[in-house]
This record gives sequence, C-alpha cells and structure tokens, in this order.
Amino acid sequence: MQATIGANQYERMTVHVPRKEARKFRAVVKALGFEIEKKCSLDRALEDVEAGRVRSWSSAEEMFQALGI
Repeated sequence: MQATIGANQYERMTVHVPRKEARKFRAVVKALGFEIEKKCSLDRALEDVEAGRVRSWSSAEEMFQALGI
C-alpha cells in the first residue's frame, strides 16, 4: 500500500554528485520514484555570484582588455 504524498510533504535537498557518477545517481533516484528538479538560470546565476565566479569592470574597454579582445 502506497501513501499519497501531498506537495507540502516534500523536503527539498541539495546533493553534490561527482560528474562521472551523475548518470548512475539519476537512475537510482528515478528507480526510487523520486524526481530531480532542474535548476533555472537564475538559480545557477546566483550560485555563480555566491561562489565568486563573477567579475565586474568599470567600462567596456576595460572588459575587452581583460578578455583579450
């Protein structure tokens, strides 16, 4: 007998999986009947900012020089 799970009974988690194990991880999650929620672009952008992977320049000229364009 399987209980019905309402939307408010889920717990959202963040799991870090090595890239080479991601396919196996997805298969296990699917076999257990769970789903993996894909991140939207805004979530990925916020993670970049938090991790310091964002640069800023005072002008377009400065940016072009830094990028070697």
